[in-house]
Formats: sequence, structure tokens, C-alpha cells
Amino acid sequence: MAMTMVIVIMLFLLLMFPVMNMFVQNEGKWSVKEKKATAAFHMAEAGVDRARWKLLENDDMWTITSTGTLAGYHFDKVYTAEDGGTYAINITSHPTDPDKRIVESVGRDKTRAQARRIKQVLLNGNAADFATRASNLVSNTGGNDHIEWGSVVSGNSIDATARTFPRYYSAGHVTPQDGGSTTSNTDNVYWWSYYAIPPLPNIKFSSYLASATASGAAPTGCGNAKASTYYRVGNATFSGCNDITNKTYYITGDATFSAGSSQFIRGTVIVLGDLAFGGAAGAAGKYAARLPSEAWKEYGNNWAHYLTFDPVVSGAPATYAAALSSNYLAANKTYTLDNVIIHGFIYTGGDQGLVGGGNCNINGVLMSAHDATMGTSTMGIYYDDQVATGILLQGVDIVSDSWYEVPPVWPAGL
Repeated sequence: MAMTMVIVIMLFLLLMFPVMNMFVQNEGKWSVKEKKATAAFHMAEAGVDRARWKLLENDDMWTITSTGTLAGYHFDKVYTAEDGGTYAINITSHPTDPDKRIVESVGRDKTRAQARRIKQVLLNGNAADFATRASNLVSNTGGNDHIEWGSVVSGNSIDATARTFPRYYSAGHVTPQDGGSTTSNTDNVYWWSYYAIPPLPNIKFSSYLASATASGAAPTGCGNAKASTYYRVGNATFSGCNDITNKTYYITGDATFSAGSSQFIRGTVIVLGDLAFGGAAGAAGKYAARLPSEAWKEYGNNWAHYLTFDPVVSGAPATYAAALSSNYLAANKTYTLDNVIIHGFIYTGGDQGLVGGGNCNINGVLMSAHDATMGTSTMGIYYDDQVATGILLQGVDIVSDSWYEVPPVWPAGL
């Protein structure tokens, strides 16, 4: 029996040896393949890093990629690393968000046997993608005031009263929605308190000053009763101002929009002091305003209100959930705005910031270096994403918005 057992064991080992040998050989192959795949992944990561640094090279890189491409960053060049690995890069604009760029990088190991591909969406934190932004307090307390189509961002706190729209992002409280919480809190739909707010975008004041200075004389009533100029040292009063030339007003003091007939400005208004809209400021702008394609995201808590701008019969989803699941875009939609006093970018840098109400509407972007108060009378701010894209900003602050791996297809022709 002992001899029989020995023979059985030997037969078993003889049978198992080829299997064990195969496993050993495959393990070696798998290890080599994994090593090459890891090397290819590192090459793809190197491409993403290179693209990011290219976009940080100067402001022009970010601007160029909004509508065009960069040589060497359009799957038109192969970069070789010291270890022999290679990668190629593609930087494109985002299909819906002008403050984002899409970077795709595909890498190969030095033997060209393995490839990995990464797709990353980069966000420019130094962007004006909001309807209203204030360094300190945003007070939205009037009975008839409202902010539409874009978010509200505050570096201190927001008094939103019982508002159910738009989205509110605050470094402090969102009152009363957060219930007095002193820690990060949100409903994940329309308000975020103690949120990580990025720094106030850096405006290219020198460019706006040069533009206003070069423009010379402005229409009567646009900053002064007579002899109005686009660049004004000291305070300015707008009364009966009508100017649709898309030029820049640059005012070193305070600016007041007082009662006056046919008041409407299409352009940029930079006020280094306080900005006030008096009652019955005479807003006269009326036109079919472009509805931002993603304006619907501001109404997750009040979808019925959004449908007043973009009805279901015009193609809008019936619910917020449906819009979210389909990544809805409101393409080529307009809404008639009336009583518009300014269509463009407004900056105020005074101690008080925006004060007053004025029974008027603003269509564009409002930025305050201090406070933004809307509580004295009827006033509306309607976000215009095209105005936001055109704001002259200094520098870019690139952060990752999303990252994921995609099928490793090497670009054709490289």
C-alpha cells in the first residue's frame, strides 16, 4: 500500500507540474503586462499635468481654448518621457460651460504594448459664473426683488428670507434655510452654507480703465448732466442716460441712477465707490433676452417658476428630475425682459456696495467687493452667461472638476 501511495503521489505531481508551470509562466506575463499598463497610466497622468501647466502659462491659453486649439495639444504631437514612454494630449472647450476645459491624455509604455487614457474636466475658479457675487453680505430681503437664471455667491453670509430660488452659496449662513447651523450644511438642491467659496475673481481694471479713457465723451446724462465722459474722476449721476454702444464706464467715486426718462445702458459699468439705484430710475430697456442654457439648474426647489421662462410646450422637461437625468440644455430660448437699466457687467467696490432698488432689472453679472443689498424696492437681476464669459479677468485658477478613465484608444495618425 505504501508503494501504491507513492506511485499515486508521483502521478499527481507529474500531472500537476504542467499546470503549475503554466500558472508560473502566466503570472510572469501578467506581472509584466501590469507593469507596462501602470507605466502607460503614468504617461497619461504626465499628459494631464502638462496640459494643466500649459493652461496656466498665461491668460491667453485659457482664452484661446475656449474657441480654438493649441499646437501640440490637439492630438497632433507625441511627447516622449525619459524612460521611453510616450503620450499625446488634447485640450478642448466644454460643450456647455465656458469656464471649463476638457483634457484628454493617452499614454503608452516604452514598448508600445499597453495604453491608458484619462479624461479630466478642469474648472477655472477665477470665473464670474454667477448672477450676483459679494465679498461680504448678500441681502435679498425686499418683497418684490428677485435673482434669476444664475446663482448667488457670498464670502460672508446670505439673507435669502423665504426665497426658493436661485442657488445660494455662502461662506457663512444662508438665512433662514440653514436653521442657524454653524457648520457646513446643504439641502443639495438650492442652498449651501459654510461652503468653500473661491476668492473674488481678479478683474483687469487697467484694461477697463484704458477702454473708458479711450472712449472719451459719453451721451448727456450718462454720469453728468452735460459733458459726460466714460472715464469719470469722482462721483457720477445717471439720469436720462441711453447708451447701447457696449462701451465701458469707469467711475472712481460713487454712482447713482436717479429718476430719468429712457434710461438704458448696454455695456460695462465699473464703479470703485458705492452704486445706488433710486426709486423709479426710469429703466427703459426691453428686448428678447437670451435664456442661459443651464438656467434651469437654479430652480430645483421651484420648477414651476422655471417653466414661466421655458414652458413644457417649448420643449422643457416637465420636472427638475427629468432635466437632471437628461442633462437638459435650453438651446436658443429667449424671454422678454422689460424695465432693464443695464445689460452687461457691473462692478462696485465701495464700502456699502450695491444699495437701493430702483424698480428696474439688470441683465448680466453683478459683482460687489463688499455688500450687495436688494431690499428697498422692486429689482431683478437676470444672469447672462455670455456677459460672464466676456468679463476681463486677470489670471486663471485651475481646479479639477471631474476625472475618469476612458477606453485607451491611441489617436489616429500619431
